[in-house]
Amino acid sequence: MNVDEGTYAGRPMSPTAACHAGEGMPRNAFLVSIDEARGLLVQGRRSLAVLQALHDDVNALAEEIEHLLDGLPPEHPTVKEVADLTARTITEWQEVVSEMESHGTHVVSLDPGRLQWFGVVDARVVAFGWEEEEDDIEWYHEISEGFLQRKPLIEA
Repeated sequence: MNVDEGTYAGRPMSPTAACHAGEGMPRNAFLVSIDEARGLLVQGRRSLAVLQALHDDVNALAEEIEHLLDGLPPEHPTVKEVADLTARTITEWQEVVSEMESHGTHVVSLDPGRLQWFGVVDARVVAFGWEEEEDDIEWYHEISEGFLQRKPLIEA
């Protein structure tokens, strides 16, 4: 069977079936099976919701700092307090992202919410993609193509 001729056409495979290393994968990424990715989806959805809320919080805090700086010097205690809260919120953001990535889940976009996992389809390293409002992970895309060029997974 020649994989390059489309023998499998969208069939998810074990991570050990990859013919080549995944060029274009983030430095901290690793391969997961489609079943592992699906097992991570519930927690990934929760973490995405947390990140979306933190994003909104940071935007509101940035606006508040901008407003405060119209009338107060940067060293004013109120400005420092809001800046410290912003820093803590960003640190929380980083912790959530690190936790997600330690399990193989990567954030593609916050609005709309999109997640991806790196896996193997037709012996090639690809990204399994999920978008808010989808019930399951049913799509993949070539790493070089991106999320908008997703193709359906074909499962027996």
